[in-house]
Amino acid sequence: MQEFLFALTLSALPVVSNFMGAMIAEALPSSKQTLGLALHAAAGVLLAIASTELIPRVAIAKPVWAAILALFLGGAFFVWINQLLNLSKNRLRGVDHNTVSWVIFLSIAIDLFGDGLMIGTSLTIAPHLGVMLTSGRVVAHIPEGFVTNAEFKSQNMPRTQRFWLLAAFLIPVWLGATLGYWGLRGQTDLPKLIVLAFTTGTLMVAIVEEILPEAHQTQDTNLSTLTFIGSFALSMLFSSYLE
Repeated sequence: MQEFLFALTLSALPVVSNFMGAMIAEALPSSKQTLGLALHAAAGVLLAIASTELIPRVAIAKPVWAAILALFLGGAFFVWINQLLNLSKNRLRGVDHNTVSWVIFLSIAIDLFGDGLMIGTSLTIAPHLGVMLTSGRVVAHIPEGFVTNAEFKSQNMPRTQRFWLLAAFLIPVWLGATLGYWGLRGQTDLPKLIVLAFTTGTLMVAIVEEILPEAHQTQDTNLSTLTFIGSFALSMLFSSYLE
């Protein structure tokens, strides 16, 4: 039970960092340069985790084709969900702001459910892997929380409602962590690696199609590039000392 409570604690940290990003948006005016640096840092951390922690583990699965197929399906799933959300946003243009806010909330909730599933599953493989994945998602959710709360503010959503929505993000992330931990605890390595490969596919597509393009739409500078490679290098260094 202590291990499960540890899984719940770790999986809650991305929600905490999401809230921290939201509080920054609450206290400060939006800055394209600050947001760009945050997104480049998030991309660097997540890319380091995917390339040095996740993909090498997926590649040793037996049979390897099953894990590679799961990785592809994870990326395809992200594309499908993203397409549905974009269609919903397009259809809701000009509709009541509260309805649009729920679409935004749903997209973040799906993201956090995947985080919880990945963290819960990784802890059944190796505790250090769970810590590494959590650290990456913590960094990534700070700019996400910033952007989300800024969007809610632009729709004139009351502050109390915004805070309740941010707190409600604990539900999907804990649901994902519970399914990942109890569903795969005691199983052989193959189903664990298949789930990990699926979430790796979603993570890789998110980096390439969402985080980096959004980062380049902000005030892009040489400092942004240095932030990206610096966060990548620091993540590799952190990982090497955790093992």
